[in-house]
Amino acid sequence: MKIYLDCYPCFLRQTLDAGRIAGADETTQKQILSSVMQMLADIPDDATPPKMGRMIHETVKDVTGNPDPYKEIKRRHNEAIMEMEQELADRIGESPSPLAGALKLAGTGNLIDMGPERRWSDIRRIFDGITTAEEQPLFLLDRFEETLHQSQTLLYLGDNAGEIVLDKLLIGLLLARETNLDITFAVRGGPIINDATREDAELVGLADMVRIIDTGAAFPGVELDACSHEFLEYYSGADLILAKGQGNYESLSNTKKNIFFLLTAKCPVIADDVGCDVGDLVLWNGNPSANEDVQNYR
Repeated sequence: MKIYLDCYPCFLRQTLDAGRIAGADETTQKQILSSVMQMLADIPDDATPPKMGRMIHETVKDVTGNPDPYKEIKRRHNEAIMEMEQELADRIGESPSPLAGALKLAGTGNLIDMGPERRWSDIRRIFDGITTAEEQPLFLLDRFEETLHQSQTLLYLGDNAGEIVLDKLLIGLLLARETNLDITFAVRGGPIINDATREDAELVGLADMVRIIDTGAAFPGVELDACSHEFLEYYSGADLILAKGQGNYESLSNTKKNIFFLLTAKCPVIADDVGCDVGDLVLWNGNPSANEDVQNYR
């Protein structure tokens, strides 16, 4: 997905948030903002939001000397959702369709995002008002289930800490239903915002269930031209890819792999690009006419 003009103020807000979370004083915050404003003035036409996101957060790290400003936030988010894990698992078990229930919870968990402007104050409350996702036009449950049955390998692209507890519940259900399905879970190649890393996957128990790999690069998305050879092997070889969150959508929405995007649309730019409303839960298999291919990066 390209960068729209409406992304620019969001980049600056995110810069200010990140500087403050990293502990920068007002003078340093202004220095970081000035650097990012210059980057925005010179941004290449082919840049994506995750590429700009990486530049923002690398600037914050370099200027403040803090290599992982969101580390404590990620820990709190993981622990808060782990405390709810059994309750959330019970919700899935009580659903008329456990697969739909697990997908809805995992998609709702995508709200645990420190990049877009947040619409929650208590992380535990985001599950209170889950919508009936099956009634939303871009929640393609039947198509996903049909593709799932035809697949032997699934590459699951994770997004945020805390959220990955919901991914764990969904993966547990998939392993129980699809006994011949081989699942690999991919995390970021290094700390970036509150995105999940290998450390988070190990903390919540995902590493005890499935193979964990990382992208090889610290982007808030999957930028194929920066990913490791190992990741690209799994990406190109997967029968099915389930990509969580806006960052993965921004990176991969123009690719032609068999990707289903599972996310909550948290900003008008994403909603307009997807073709939904802000707040909608989306399970969608992308643009079949896209022309980008992983072979370009191998």
